[in-house]
Amino acid sequence: SLLQEFSEFLVMASKDNLVNMLLDMGFGNNRAVRGLQATGFKGVEPAMEWLLAHADDASLDDDFTEEEAGEMKAKLEAPPEPERKPLTEEEKKEKLAKLEELRVKKRAERLARESEEAKEKEKKRLASGKDMGEIRQAIAEQEIRKLADLRRREKEEEKKAKARILAQIEADKASRRAEKESAKLAKEGLPPKVVAAAPVAQPAQPAVKKDYTEARLQIRQTNGQAIVHSFGVKEPLAAVRLYVEMNRSDGGTGTVKFMTNFPKKVFSDDDYENTLENLGLVPSAVLMVTK
Repeated sequence: SLLQEFSEFLVMASKDNLVNMLLDMGFGNNRAVRGLQATGFKGVEPAMEWLLAHADDASLDDDFTEEEAGEMKAKLEAPPEPERKPLTEEEKKEKLAKLEELRVKKRAERLARESEEAKEKEKKRLASGKDMGEIRQAIAEQEIRKLADLRRREKEEEKKAKARILAQIEADKASRRAEKESAKLAKEGLPPKVVAAAPVAQPAQPAVKKDYTEARLQIRQTNGQAIVHSFGVKEPLAAVRLYVEMNRSDGGTGTVKFMTNFPKKVFSDDDYENTLENLGLVPSAVLMVTK
């Protein structure tokens, strides 16, 4: 009937009014409609409270789905609720003041929550950084101790090698002196002196080969700084190259090439597939990064 159609028109106009009031407060159209729908179109105040409680939900501004449109249509076509007495200007101001107070309170709560979350994140970050710093320091100290022990052993081996060389030189000098003396006596027709045979130096016993499991390598970069690290003796030289490329501090880029000074050797491409053990880099060695 005409009366029923007019009544439905008034319902639609009333609900449009609610939407317009929320739009005037700064809410987007889709967000305002969803707030009214969520609170059963019971008025601006409950819709406002609901929207403030869901202020961080960005999906409220999305386009409506078919399902939401169906629900919206059903609610819009629902029988009108009893007409309420319109608010006076003072009542409107009071309600707006309460809504503004609620909005400020909700915003302050959200900011306080975000501040606490940020503080917790910063505490975790600092704690994690402190732990990593202690681990790095412990590793550095361990590397220094290992390097000092390696240098001590190298000096001892060098000292023993020098002593063997000096002993051999003295033995050679004594042998040459004896030959000259024998030649002189033979020239003068005198019998050679019987010289007690010099004790024959016992051949050095070969060092017992140790089954090393690690190769301690010191890699000198192009800027003079060293990278010290231990690798498994069965690892290929390519693994050392990859480690240096990931940890180098000389600013270089690209594929790294190695060489040794003692003995002088530049490693070929095939050498990088060979193991550190087979390349004679066990138990320790110094590699140079070539430019």
